[in-house]
Amino acid sequence: MQIEKDVEVPSRDGSPIVADVFRPDGNEPVPVIACISPYGKDVHWAERFPMYDLVEHGDYMVWETPNPEWWTERGYAVVRADTRGSGKTQGKADPFSRRDGEDYYDLVEWCGTQSWSNGKVATSGISWFAMMGWLVASLQPPHLAAVIAWEGLNDLYREWARQGGMYTNRFTHLWGSGQLDVMKNTDDVVDYREEFPRRELIDNWYRERIVDLARIEVPLLSAGNWGSTHLHLRGNIEGFLGVSSRDKWLVVHTGTHIDPYYADWAKALQLQFLDTFLKEDAATMSDVAPVRLAIRRGRESEWRDEQEWPLARTQWRELYLDDGALRWEAPAAGDVAYPADFDLVAEEELELTGPVALRLWVTAEQDDFDVFAWLDQYDGDGHRVEPMGPHGPDLPIPSAMGWLRASHRKLDPARTLPYRPFHSHDELQPLVHGEPTLLEVEIWPTSLTLAPGDRLRLELRRSDTDIKGPMAHDDPDDHRPAERVTILVGGEHASHLLVPVIPRA
Repeated sequence: MQIEKDVEVPSRDGSPIVADVFRPDGNEPVPVIACISPYGKDVHWAERFPMYDLVEHGDYMVWETPNPEWWTERGYAVVRADTRGSGKTQGKADPFSRRDGEDYYDLVEWCGTQSWSNGKVATSGISWFAMMGWLVASLQPPHLAAVIAWEGLNDLYREWARQGGMYTNRFTHLWGSGQLDVMKNTDDVVDYREEFPRRELIDNWYRERIVDLARIEVPLLSAGNWGSTHLHLRGNIEGFLGVSSRDKWLVVHTGTHIDPYYADWAKALQLQFLDTFLKEDAATMSDVAPVRLAIRRGRESEWRDEQEWPLARTQWRELYLDDGALRWEAPAAGDVAYPADFDLVAEEELELTGPVALRLWVTAEQDDFDVFAWLDQYDGDGHRVEPMGPHGPDLPIPSAMGWLRASHRKLDPARTLPYRPFHSHDELQPLVHGEPTLLEVEIWPTSLTLAPGDRLRLELRRSDTDIKGPMAHDDPDDHRPAERVTILVGGEHASHLLVPVIPRA
């Protein structure tokens, strides 16, 4: 392949975006995969980033991006650029801002008008690269022909900064020190570690960083991970549902945050998708189901093709909270002290695949508190079935998680669905002491299958400080622990889970 280093790509304000270009030998125009991030286009994966042993090796491998050697062999150019204020691109570092999106727009248009380009450009990559793909696609650059969004959020508030209204401090500090600080070349930085804790409600700053999904019209391949219930999964599913694209596919897999993107099945799917929309001798995606899911069965999973999300045959059923139990029938009126666990023993095989909603009735003798709702599966011997998290088997995660600060309980009625509460996060509503209050908690989608004798457990927790990995919400200045809270069950205040039961074929 041919390599051009440190190419200066003009932006609309005249400050260049610095990029590397990898393209096949020869002069035939080819389609382009364009990537941009603050992670350093010149940093070889093994120098600074983890999990290199899980992916293919090469001299030009860069964290979370397409391998240029693999793609140029298949007739694609790969362009990687540094965002403003990072690596070799100068300027103010303002991650995921409108300016970041406009720079990506200008990079896409430059790629689409070069003599070595066929005029069709795609975005691809994991995490930040997927986030930027959502963002630039909403700005509609004319030469953008497709988006591969692989494990990437698009609502900075709900999916990262303030999950359920709570500051996601641990990951924010880890990302800031491990990524932003290392590659920045300026002190003029918009720092999430300062912005997130001081902005509890959605304001114009957040609105600029929440993607208008309806403006995305290009073909989309959205790939989520059941194990990314801490950061990206919601974005991949909401993105698939929210875009205006006529041609769109959703894949939800298992594995770490890294290796599925580079797996043979994933690269074959990405190639088929890009060949279809970026090459004149296009392959066809007609043999790929609109939705492809890795259905989790105990500690294993198996692929299943579907036609829609949520699945049309879903039987939405209430699982009622009782004293230590989950029941299909509502119990007599009563109450349980918060925190509490609730279990269901499966009498027959039970598959739950889809979004989950918790309707939690409470009374409290405090103005506010944080709800941490975890779903877990235990086998017949009482051992927890630990799904693989994004960091691998050493850092397992719950099967599903949800969060809500009680004062953030206000719903957006235009966007709320029975199985997916949507909170507006635009005003605080303190609790009235002693008054029964309904909290509707969004639990991110999941897939789990219980064998007869397996146990489904709902944990309602005071905190997540014991979670393995970097996702806890434990900032002492932000956390609102539940100290004097009672859960109401049965009767007029029948707290329950709404679960997506998939009937057996």
